[in-house]
Amino acid sequence: MHKFLTTAMFLLSIFPLTGTAQSYGMKMGDVIILSNSQLKKTANPGDFQKWFMDMSASWNKSKQVAGLHLFRADRGDRKGEILLVCRATKLSDRNLIAPGSPFTDKSLEIPGAQLSKSSDFLADPGSYTEYHLVGAEKFSSLPEAGILGIHYIKVKPERAAEFEKFVVEKLHPRVGQLLPDLQLLYYKAVAGENKGSYITIFTLSSPEARHKYWPEGAPETELLKQAFSPLKGLALELEPFLEEGTYLTPDSGGAAAFYESRKWTDFVLVGLSK
Repeated sequence: MHKFLTTAMFLLSIFPLTGTAQSYGMKMGDVIILSNSQLKKTANPGDFQKWFMDMSASWNKSKQVAGLHLFRADRGDRKGEILLVCRATKLSDRNLIAPGSPFTDKSLEIPGAQLSKSSDFLADPGSYTEYHLVGAEKFSSLPEAGILGIHYIKVKPERAAEFEKFVVEKLHPRVGQLLPDLQLLYYKAVAGENKGSYITIFTLSSPEARHKYWPEGAPETELLKQAFSPLKGLALELEPFLEEGTYLTPDSGGAAAFYESRKWTDFVLVGLSK
């Protein structure tokens, strides 16, 4: 346990939130692909960050409507871990990304560029999960996110089709543009290790925005309670689709009861600029 905490704290210190050439936040996409790999025990986090930021700058410039981004967790179950994200703006842009995992040596190869490769740093570059935004065609635009609050929701398998219909018709119209700096987006895993599962991403524009609603070490704010108060009826409609014991219940006092999962992690964009 002590070894894990030491490693987590080291990762938190080596991956700063500012100071590298990222702009504002990551533009959310209809396609979000997450790496399931962590760093090798022998990999130097600082060397990895430098390699990734240099490589992704070249990769992103060449792709235009697709992008690679590095996040690290500062709250939740996976605090201290890294998260590699590959996104495509539209479903039709997915073909610009290599099939399967986009985090392998072959997928990230840039002719004439850096000598290092992903397998020098990642324990399992081929491990990934690909998510598609439920009802993506209903959105005219998606937000930029400095924080991905990923909630690993558990939908009852026999109600999956009904759940997706509910998301499109009722959930996304209400929570998909909840506040200017806070939105809830529902994604379905269509490929990779977690195929068939769902996640809710609480997209926050910045750590400052999160502090307005969930200040660290303090109770939720009145702003958050006011935002979710009109959604209590919708939350009760959501509950029957979820497996019992996997979501935040009203007796917890949480304003986002039913919307929040018991299993969750906040990932902050490395290099986030204000």
